[in-house]
Amino acid sequence: MISWMQRNNKFTVVVMWIAALSFILAGAVGGSLGINSSNIGKVGEVELQKDKFQMEYSNLFNRYNQMMQGKFDEKQAKEMGLQQQVINNMATQARILNLANEFGVVVSEKEIGEKLASYPAFQTKGVFDRKAYDTYLTNSGLALKTFENNLRDQLIIEKTLKLLNSKGLENEYKAFQIAFEVADKLKYEVLTPNDVNISVDDEKLKAFWEPKKEQFKTPKEYTLAIQWTETKDTEVSDEEVKEYFEKNRFNYTDNDGKMAKFEDVKEWVKEATQVAKSKKEALKRYVAFKKGELTADETLTLAINDPKLSPALWTAINSKNLNDILKPKVVENRYASVKIMKITLPITKNFTDVKETITPLYEKQAKQEALLTLAEKKLTDIDKLDMNVSTFITLDNADTQKLGLNQQERANFISKLFTSKKEKGIIPIGSKVMVYKIIEQKLISLESNATDIMYKNADSVKEQSFQSNLIKVLNKKYPIELY
Repeated sequence: MISWMQRNNKFTVVVMWIAALSFILAGAVGGSLGINSSNIGKVGEVELQKDKFQMEYSNLFNRYNQMMQGKFDEKQAKEMGLQQQVINNMATQARILNLANEFGVVVSEKEIGEKLASYPAFQTKGVFDRKAYDTYLTNSGLALKTFENNLRDQLIIEKTLKLLNSKGLENEYKAFQIAFEVADKLKYEVLTPNDVNISVDDEKLKAFWEPKKEQFKTPKEYTLAIQWTETKDTEVSDEEVKEYFEKNRFNYTDNDGKMAKFEDVKEWVKEATQVAKSKKEALKRYVAFKKGELTADETLTLAINDPKLSPALWTAINSKNLNDILKPKVVENRYASVKIMKITLPITKNFTDVKETITPLYEKQAKQEALLTLAEKKLTDIDKLDMNVSTFITLDNADTQKLGLNQQERANFISKLFTSKKEKGIIPIGSKVMVYKIIEQKLISLESNATDIMYKNADSVKEQSFQSNLIKVLNKKYPIELY
């Protein structure tokens, strides 16, 4: 392909990977990530390659890091399930590639070169520069084969989706056009919790609490005897640390989401190596603890999921019974073997204990009920009352309307207004309530450029709906298998 591009140097080369298809919301997949082979799984006949996973993980990490102004780290990535997001996206693309194989969709080397060359990129004085291309691949840690194979896949996906025509029909365009041409003038009032007063006393609180009291219970508690195995003094050689890093290097990334250099994470890797090497010793101590040859280092009474222990350990504890002894689990770089000494089941709290908790809940519900009652009275008398009157509201000018609502509330209200068939009504918006009546309605003519935009919006809505349903079908047809 490079030779083709050099012969056709009027083109340029893309400097960044084509973004993953933005419309796709793939379903969750299960399993664990296999890291010791070149592939992490398979969808239909398409392999999920580890180097592609690493590349897309780095790209997604960088996107989040840019959005968070450089404050995104690996801990946040794990909490957000970033690895799973990448796997889901790869699986979705693989399903479309399977469909493309059935359709016989192919992409030539010339098409790949033209696509690469269509972006303002690696060129010097308008001529393709191979050195710049190689430098990019080196700096990004990508192999040329990985980069170009992934581009091929994206082009096949694009070509396949173009074959599945989802352009709007004339009656669909007309339906969209009418929605954009309708203009409503409203008589309205925005009601907030400040417009109502409520009283709070024990009798009302008890009436509120009584049917819900089973929701207010003490936490389940465990009394646990714990035998600890320390790992910080476990001796590990440089070779062992290096070997551990090579096997698990995809877990270590820098602030840019790229694979970290060994020297930059050496201390963390050493700790992880010590933990891994100490597992045999922890199992020996567990057996001795179980036989009564070792006693517990401490006994703790904790509410379930207390952060003093790890989530994995709590999951194991919650599945066991009284007097069971659990195999060692890692808790902050040391192992804990646990014996369940006592289980205290939850009990319903009395009114005195929950009064402080339920008071704000009652106030919120009581104010909302009072607000709706006031809104209904306002709606009944709306023709007699002096209220605000809007200008003509359309879908096109909704953002510029001043209705006493913030941007999100306004968007919520306009959406509900234009999907309602009622001349007047009450629309709850968060903690507020909008009382309205349409006092005048007319149709406006769209300008030609507005009509063009409307058609594009109609096509976009239909395309997204079509593709979303296509993915649901492909999810069932091509299940994922993770190694």
